[in-house]
Amino acid sequence: MSTQPDVTVLSVGTEWHSLTGGIDMLNQRICVELARAGLRVFCRVSPSSDQAIADAARQGVVLVPAPPGPRDFALARRPRLPGGVVPDLVIGHGRFTGLVARGITEDHFPTARRLHFLHVAPDEIEWFKHRRGEDAGERAERRTALELELARTADRAVAIGPLLHNRYLTELSAFDSPAPLRFVPGFDSGSSVPRTPPPGAPVKILLSGRVEDFSIKGLDLASRAVGLATRRRGRGTAGVEFVVYGARPGTSAAVRSNVLRWSGHPGLNVVVRPYTSDMTRLAAAQRTASLVLMPSRTEGFGLAGAEAISAGTPVLVSSTSGLGLLLVEELGPDAARPFVVPVSGDDAEDAEAWARAVEAVLNDRAAAFARAHAVREHLASRFSWDSAVTSLLGELGVHQSDLV
Repeated sequence: MSTQPDVTVLSVGTEWHSLTGGIDMLNQRICVELARAGLRVFCRVSPSSDQAIADAARQGVVLVPAPPGPRDFALARRPRLPGGVVPDLVIGHGRFTGLVARGITEDHFPTARRLHFLHVAPDEIEWFKHRRGEDAGERAERRTALELELARTADRAVAIGPLLHNRYLTELSAFDSPAPLRFVPGFDSGSSVPRTPPPGAPVKILLSGRVEDFSIKGLDLASRAVGLATRRRGRGTAGVEFVVYGARPGTSAAVRSNVLRWSGHPGLNVVVRPYTSDMTRLAAAQRTASLVLMPSRTEGFGLAGAEAISAGTPVLVSSTSGLGLLLVEELGPDAARPFVVPVSGDDAEDAEAWARAVEAVLNDRAAAFARAHAVREHLASRFSWDSAVTSLLGELGVHQSDLV
């Protein structure tokens, strides 16, 4: 009798320890959870360190590094799986690895089913990217067409969160393909023990993400809001430190200069750090923060905000994010108001709304942490990683009886 799981997955990422977070981080978590659910999981990545291979193995995932060479070409080479293993499922993520996943499936594993995870909506985000010599509309059209092609030709498309699910439910209705599945990441990765505000000073406000796309992530909006809120704080209150994680290597000083300029407060205490894939450092940053900001002008879901909720840290998220929509769905508009802040497109109006929301948290941190614990418990009971993966596998016709 075989001791190996009967269902094998090959997921295509780019890095196991990603320096840009987002899609690779979510891919890593999905791989780990699939392994915990009893599947045999391989993850195709770029050439990887021994440390990354060992870290994945500790979590039940076998990394299959690509040979050296241009990234997409190397990733698309036939993965060397042990003992002639043939995957039952091949997973690709957006345009980043979806095309590679399709090539691997069609060229090497034609019996496998392919899943295409949808992480972004190009028609929403491309307008906020600053790219010289490119027309945003043409780029959005091209990238949307690619996402739809990969989604409609997959065995199933999987949209992350309610915002993307709603959008692609509409987009894919034009084709003779199944409706996309809705996948909500779990909120149960942190401790369920209620937290209190971190001791000492300064009081830290955290924003993390790929900050070169500052307009999408709302770094300029957050900076202005923190500047306003800090200026209005009375004397004798604890000082505020604005911590920004996500600068590209060599750009921290330039990012800090921009944050100070946007804030309108030259004396604002600003700390800028490069993005790190070290989950211990990121977790520590969340736990020492009194508030996490996610003021994205558009955001398919919002993993940074979801991680803060899992950690029990007070968070403010954009009304135009998938996470914001989920909070409104789950809590109702009134109960969601302390967590979901409007982003209307009027920068002055939005900065004032965010400044007031920041002040409300800083003026009563104990109450903010109590609210954060309550929302974490509610969401963790509704959306666990185990239930997310079990539901996904059930939609694909894979049940516990299929697993060893």
